[in-house]
Amino acid sequence: MANPRHLFITGAGGFVGAETVRAALAAGHSVTALVRSPNPDRLANMSGDLNIVCADLDDADAITDLLMATKPDCVIHSAWEGVGGPKRDSDIQLDNIRTSIHLADAAIAAGVAKFVGIGSQAEYGRYDRRITEDDLPHPTMIYGASKLAACHLIRQRCEAAATDFAWMRLFSVYGPGDNANWLIPSALTQMQAGIAPKLTAGAQYWDYLHIADVARAVLAVAITDAATGVFNLSSGMAVQVRHIMEILRDAAAPNLQLRFGEIPFGPTQIMFLEGDNNRLITATDWSPEIAIEDGLKALARPFRSVA
Repeated sequence: MANPRHLFITGAGGFVGAETVRAALAAGHSVTALVRSPNPDRLANMSGDLNIVCADLDDADAITDLLMATKPDCVIHSAWEGVGGPKRDSDIQLDNIRTSIHLADAAIAAGVAKFVGIGSQAEYGRYDRRITEDDLPHPTMIYGASKLAACHLIRQRCEAAATDFAWMRLFSVYGPGDNANWLIPSALTQMQAGIAPKLTAGAQYWDYLHIADVARAVLAVAITDAATGVFNLSSGMAVQVRHIMEILRDAAAPNLQLRFGEIPFGPTQIMFLEGDNNRLITATDWSPEIAIEDGLKALARPFRSVA
């Protein structure tokens, strides 16, 4: 492969981080994978030039020493505390800003050529329509505000040091290895047991991108020198949640009767969330490959009920 890169990936034991490690290794790049706990399950049995390092981003000296020792070409920052539940609106998000900025400073000091951060659609706040990168962010929770703050502060650091910077605002992601508590894996587990999951009316439209496509996009931005700035990391096509649940049901438990509307919509429920991904497609050789129907059916297959 021409011009293989050495990538330093934080949060490498997580859903997005681990799949990005897998994609990078498959493409012939070398990876230093930063994890918090030893022997992460998601990195088991991966082959390639992989160095797994256990360290905490909160340990500034250790991170500085590690980057100085490894001298990567690019840092991909996927680690983030409190991505779900009450922690999304807690002060742990302020710690994320601090550790992310230090990571960027350490990367710049080590001579890293590019910094790629994984942001979130939560930075935009509520639009209820297709969102472009030119839309003014107006986050409604601390999680989105902290991601946005990290984006701005790291961008400023990188610009001052003439270090390339990219920030990828991730919309909804699904696929094998996802957190069992999220909507799709949780629904599949219940369907496998013959239990109809409690659902809203399912009228909301959501932009879901398969984890394999997510990882390929992150890697494409990391190794494409001209891909800088903010990118929506999305499928570019919103699908009704009701339709998603029906696809899962048909593949996993065809005889199960779904009961929509058992859970009322909350007062802040977003009914339409879709990211315009044209900037990402134009800047790289990436485009989504896995259609939502195909991805959901493949994901549901192992959950098929024998009843």
